[in-house]
Amino acid sequence: MNSNDFRQQARDKHLAGDTQAAVILLAQAISENPKDVLVALDMVQIFLNIGEIEQAQNLFNKLPESAQKLDIGVSISSQLNFINLAKNTAGKAILQEKVLKSPDDYQARFDLAVCLFAQHEIEQAMAMLFYIQENAADFKEGAAREMICNMLESTNSEEASKYRQKLANLINK
Repeated sequence: MNSNDFRQQARDKHLAGDTQAAVILLAQAISENPKDVLVALDMVQIFLNIGEIEQAQNLFNKLPESAQKLDIGVSISSQLNFINLAKNTAGKAILQEKVLKSPDDYQARFDLAVCLFAQHEIEQAMAMLFYIQENAADFKEGAAREMICNMLESTNSEEASKYRQKLANLINK
């Protein structure tokens, strides 16, 4: 079995909820082909998915820059960045309550968007940012618009074009 076969089986196991089997398969793939950075990136993604942030960060940091610049590497880097930013907020639950009580608390909405991105809840995070963009476009010198644009760079093209159109419609009002 080649490393791509191991990766596919690991992905299937992980998506089916058998993360332990997925990790074992990826470990086998690494032992058979230690230079396959895609296997290591898959392992980092699994660590992120199960909340093993420190392990994910440590493994990611050991990868060559060329691996970190691959699409999956950029995506993981973005996730790690949002996870670290989210640590400096009040936390998702508290921020959700704040937004519920004060819908126009734009700082709470912005921080909640960061937490949502950190948990890969892209659609809800974008909704927070678009609310800010619609109601207070100049909040923090256009921080919501800037974050929307930055997220579009690392989002799949179909989703990105939908959000780009929505942003363009808002800006051209």
